[in-house]
Amino acid sequence: MKYKLHYGDGVLNLPSSVLSRLSDVDATTLKVLLLVSGGGNLSREKMAQEIGCDTDAIADALGYWRGAGLLISSTGGEKKAGAPVEVIEQSPGADKPTTKVADSAAAVTPAPSTLPRYTTEELVALLENRRELAALVDECTRILGKVFSTHETSILLGIVDYLNVDSEYLLLLLAHCAKMGKKSVRYAEKLAFSLYDEGITTPDALQECLKQKEELQEVEGKLRSLFGISTRALTTKERKMINTWLFTFHYGLDVITRAYEITADAIGKASIPYANSILERWDAAGLRTLKQIDQAEQERAAAPKNPTAPGNSFDTDDFFAAALKRSFGDDFELEKKK
Repeated sequence: MKYKLHYGDGVLNLPSSVLSRLSDVDATTLKVLLLVSGGGNLSREKMAQEIGCDTDAIADALGYWRGAGLLISSTGGEKKAGAPVEVIEQSPGADKPTTKVADSAAAVTPAPSTLPRYTTEELVALLENRRELAALVDECTRILGKVFSTHETSILLGIVDYLNVDSEYLLLLLAHCAKMGKKSVRYAEKLAFSLYDEGITTPDALQECLKQKEELQEVEGKLRSLFGISTRALTTKERKMINTWLFTFHYGLDVITRAYEITADAIGKASIPYANSILERWDAAGLRTLKQIDQAEQERAAAPKNPTAPGNSFDTDDFFAAALKRSFGDDFELEKKK
């Protein structure tokens, strides 16, 4: 059967090479490309609202299409007054881009719009002239456990040369991908561009970032189950709160579970913002472990109520509860005293 499109009042133009990548991308990544092709100069936040995901997923998708050579950024980054402009150029016949600095009132460090695509002959010459790259490709082969095609080798070398990261950075990146069960070079390319956009360009910064990503992935499933979140993506606000619990407050799952239990007892349902208020309170009080929290809660429950100051009608616990009631409205109900 032959199908014919009905265009109606408008048409979306897409590069034909998109077809070769359909098996590599998820629905969100494809939806982002469709939004971009429709024009409108949408922000990441607006795209996230349109698609129903968080801005991190939008950044990942944009990074993938940029790395695939199908998306070119019209702006390169944030401007900082008084700083020089770093311009990345590729000279004809050069193996690596060169950098020059020009004076300007506004600095822009542009992200490369695409990685290079080497022919077989160019790759052979490049690997013969730069032996360290040949050794790097061999190590990448060992990490991912696969022999690379010309196209995949081109991507790996492009990450090093055009994103201006060193070999250790690439190896750390691939080791993370392998650990996550993502052994596609295109996935590594997409992740590399996303990290570049976040300003993570050194091995130390990458190692810390990947450590947090792995810890978050390990805990996220348990937190989803705990707070009754099934298939929907976490919102940017929810993800930020969870990151704070794990990497700023350094609370373990046992402490977060206790905050959930108090939340459920107080308002009758799971609520990440409510639990966040409890965890913020414990952090401000310097309570780091579940044992310390339990002891503090027992002492607070056993202690007589402090006299209120003249003109006040409730103590600090009542004030905290009232603040939560203002924040959560009808969802908040003080636990009845037994």
